[in-house]
Amino acid sequence: MQVLKLGGSALTDKTAYMKADERNILSLAGMLGRVWKGGVHDLILIHGAGSFGHPLVVKYKLQNGVKTPEQMLGAAITHSACSRLSEMVVSGLNSYGIPAVSLPPSLLGHMENKRLTRFNRKPVDDLLSLGYLPVLYGDMVPDTKLGCAACSGDQLVSWFGKDAERVVLGTNVDGVLAEGKLVPEINKKNFPSISKHFSDKETKHADVTGGMEGKIRELLGIGKPCYIANALRPERIEALLMGKSAPSTLVK
Repeated sequence: MQVLKLGGSALTDKTAYMKADERNILSLAGMLGRVWKGGVHDLILIHGAGSFGHPLVVKYKLQNGVKTPEQMLGAAITHSACSRLSEMVVSGLNSYGIPAVSLPPSLLGHMENKRLTRFNRKPVDDLLSLGYLPVLYGDMVPDTKLGCAACSGDQLVSWFGKDAERVVLGTNVDGVLAEGKLVPEINKKNFPSISKHFSDKETKHADVTGGMEGKIRELLGIGKPCYIANALRPERIEALLMGKSAPSTLVK
């Protein structure tokens, strides 16, 4: 089984408000259609929320949970927006012959202090066994301490990636860059030195779930080969899913 994460930066315009990159969604759906026809069916797709989730989390101040009626409404609106993006992704996949089904993490997951503690994966496994492509996404999830919290797609990758043969993350850059150059491999030994190259914008402001540094921290805990590649070059994601090499950063 493989886990593919498509970042919100590859599916939406993260500088805008709830603006999908429909062209790239369809381009990635077409690529996955080729992968599917090539016989790769044992796959879970997870995608980020991009401009459908992050601006709303900031607008309603949901970074530290849900405490007021206004925040409850904001959490519901954020969930609805994230679900809307997922339906757009699934619609694109369906149009290329993939029997993709969107599953809302808000109904399957439980968190405590912003970390997943439980996830009912039976619906995911049931869909896989029947030959469907399960699609999960960044969502607002019940939290025993905070009422409700943002569960990033990266946390879902970490949760499911431990049982995967490989994990592929598609973002809007070629991989992890240091001084403008692609870093071929990141591990626990060299991560501290590599992380110094992440800008404040990358780690804090651009993404309420932690940016690139947050993604890598999640990947380092999986224990399986994880590749970060450019989803704006779909052929690279296709190659990795088919077990071939492509320009990317390997995190292990």
